[in-house]
Amino acid sequence: MTRPSVLAVGLSCLDHVWRVAHFPPLASRTDASAYLVQGGGPAATGAVAVARLGVHVALVALHGEDAAGALLTAELEAAGVDVAAVRTIPGARSFVSAVLVAPDGERWIFPYRGRDLVDDPAWLQGVDVPAAAAVLVDMRHPALCASAARSARAAGVSVVADYGSLRHFEHAELADHLLVSRECAAELLGRDQPEAALERLRQHPGQVVGVTLGEEGVLLDDGEGTLHLPAPRVEAVDTTGAGDVFHGAYAAGIARGFDARQAAAYAVAVAAMACRTFGARSGIPDDAEARAFVRDSMPSVRLPPS
Repeated sequence: MTRPSVLAVGLSCLDHVWRVAHFPPLASRTDASAYLVQGGGPAATGAVAVARLGVHVALVALHGEDAAGALLTAELEAAGVDVAAVRTIPGARSFVSAVLVAPDGERWIFPYRGRDLVDDPAWLQGVDVPAAAAVLVDMRHPALCASAARSARAAGVSVVADYGSLRHFEHAELADHLLVSRECAAELLGRDQPEAALERLRQHPGQVVGVTLGEEGVLLDDGEGTLHLPAPRVEAVDTTGAGDVFHGAYAAGIARGFDARQAAAYAVAVAAMACRTFGARSGIPDDAEARAFVRDSMPSVRLPPS
């Protein structure tokens, strides 16, 4: 495998996305104004964001031996992701999802989790984890992701962990940057108070913790106090994958040497921009576009030069 700057490990799935007139439905049949098929999954979409932002990225993910898996691999490769470590498992079925997007951009996901996608650390064989500048894990394949995170930590490589829920939270201690969804933070705390959840999230001294807040941005505690970075205002068309894009952009920032606050500001801007088009990946900006957007919409933020 070519030396990566970011190594993303976790879920790659195929999304069937409908833009619907109403959700919940008003009757037994609801019209769709748009439809597309595209790759999804936190690690895979994060990897596409990293590539679009101009940072070399390799992905470790599991595909079935089916049409969906072949389409996913081809799409990732076309997006500039190194797919040498994407494993196609003989006889397995790929992970696929139905995604309904309402007129306000909010989405609902209905996943089919595939078949025989064996979660095994052996899939890391031949992957030079210590060569990465940052490792992004989504814990959707927990044994595989945890093994990659342990290898990265042993080599002093920064680990960015994406948690959407408390599933497999026993591995959260492996992260240097633990960035969870608002739903995950509320599940941990037992109530929706993201700022109060930050201290409960931290697993060890020095761990950066954060809670993504959708259109409200992100809360971050890097050990120097709590920072709220509001999301820049955009006309949201589709929020599908915005959190995945955020984590990919954050990992790209860390790989480039950004500190946690710079990486979070960069990621908030990139995720907001990605919501402006229909389709989780089609609106991801390149680095120059993202930096210009940060300058215009977040004037207090200073990013390191490209």
